[in-house]
Amino acid sequence: MPERYLSNEQLVPQPYFEVVMSDSDIFLGDSFRLNIVSENRGDYGDIHILSTSFPTISKIDGIVEIATYDFTQSSVHVEVGDEIGAKYSGGLESTIAKYPSIEAMNRPILPGAKNHLDLIITPEKIGIFTIYVKSIDIPHTSSLSHYPDSGILDHQDEYVLDYSVNVNP
Repeated sequence: MPERYLSNEQLVPQPYFEVVMSDSDIFLGDSFRLNIVSENRGDYGDIHILSTSFPTISKIDGIVEIATYDFTQSSVHVEVGDEIGAKYSGGLESTIAKYPSIEAMNRPILPGAKNHLDLIITPEKIGIFTIYVKSIDIPHTSSLSHYPDSGILDHQDEYVLDYSVNVNP
């Protein structure tokens, strides 16, 4: 690499989010809200992605609705069977989606920037309704570039925090 490039400081964006759920128990036919505040706690970044996925359902339509969304790019709905990136590779590795998700994105992401995604979710079956949430900033330079940085791995072989609601008959 040219010396001039190597001498430049590398920026490290650092995603973070907080989740508030309206309920932990509901009855079948009722809805609950999932509110996420996502932010960059690090340096300037090219892209900030907040991914909310639903491993216990096969489709989003009729179940998950976006109530509030203030990210700079339109949301992307990933369906079962779609080809998606994997292993924090920036698209170099891919896999097939095993469950649906909604990806919110900012481009670029300034230090300290905060955005909101508020979902209304109406499960169609009794049992545990699970939601996976993660955030990734690009450039992806280290484990600081994704949140969380440990725990459960999703179908993309990337770390997620899991949230659940018990749906009663």
